[in-house]
Amino acid sequence: MTGNGSGERSGPPPGAHLWSRDGFNGDMCVTVRPYPIVDYTGVQGRHAPHRLGIDDLDLLDRTDPAALPTVFATSRKDVTLAASARSTPTPFVWRNAENDELHFVQDGELDYVTDFGTLRAEPGDFVCLPRAVTYRVVPVRTPTLRVIVETPEQLRLNPPAPFGMINFARDVKRPDPGRSSDQPGPTDLLVKAFDGITRFSLPYDPLALVAVVGGQIPVWTLNLAAIQPLSYLPHGGPPGSFAESSSRDLLLYTLSARPGARPPMHHNADYDELIFYFRGPGAYGALDRPGQLAWTPKSVSHWGPVEDVPEGYLAWLVESAGTFRLTPAGHAAAHLMETGRFDRQPEPAEADPAPVSA
Repeated sequence: MTGNGSGERSGPPPGAHLWSRDGFNGDMCVTVRPYPIVDYTGVQGRHAPHRLGIDDLDLLDRTDPAALPTVFATSRKDVTLAASARSTPTPFVWRNAENDELHFVQDGELDYVTDFGTLRAEPGDFVCLPRAVTYRVVPVRTPTLRVIVETPEQLRLNPPAPFGMINFARDVKRPDPGRSSDQPGPTDLLVKAFDGITRFSLPYDPLALVAVVGGQIPVWTLNLAAIQPLSYLPHGGPPGSFAESSSRDLLLYTLSARPGARPPMHHNADYDELIFYFRGPGAYGALDRPGQLAWTPKSVSHWGPVEDVPEGYLAWLVESAGTFRLTPAGHAAAHLMETGRFDRQPEPAEADPAPVSA
């Protein structure tokens, strides 16, 4: 069967089920089932698929300039997911002593004023801020909304080939040293370590810069729309990661619209899958509102929606070997998710009340 623009291409047979190790990169086995195995009518426990809207979180820095981003999920490997809706510049400078940070800008425009100059970030931009880089965030256009991934491992761009998926020369941008910080007077520096935050009071602005005289600036930005999705025509196939942490605890993919058949039902034996829907106009299954997150824990049956969407959409995926759990802030905004289209799981039907006897 040839493609008709709706994702109906020749591919896996009906009822195909893929079991895979190491995400999409290890051993695998495909079976055929007589009926879908992704449906469930009830669940008890924390290892259950959820979805949430990032903007539905109670983000304290939306109104409090001194507040920090709100952590809404954590993993067994000390990875955290946080969100920010900052509307005013940070009244301090920030340095993470433990983790690399990867920010994704969902809404607004921000200047990242760093040790190495200033970097402008717009919607769809990933911003990588390695460990011990000092920076402040200055909103340029509000409202803003960001997702922040923190990992104790080093993050690096590592597409499957040096050319094709990412144009490094054109699309990977770094701070402009000519746009140095120029804040007068004393400055508060917040340093985050494993056991909390230490505040240093400095007489001068630590971000003031004369010049970069050697080496490559470690801070970079890359827009999601500039990352080319990887596919295998005519049948489709698994996506390819474009960035990873040093032990491959985290793998990052573009999961934007791409040609091919709908993938088979899936058991991901080693990785939680966290899909962030950035924007349409097309929908990814039931994800159609910008800023939605669909989280499927490892070993939970799911069936990825059709990706061959004529209108197109942009989305990204984090695979995490460390099992995630929602924080109380995350639970407050989350709903159980069905795993066929990533819609909200229907509530169990109420039983009819027993008749009242006379």
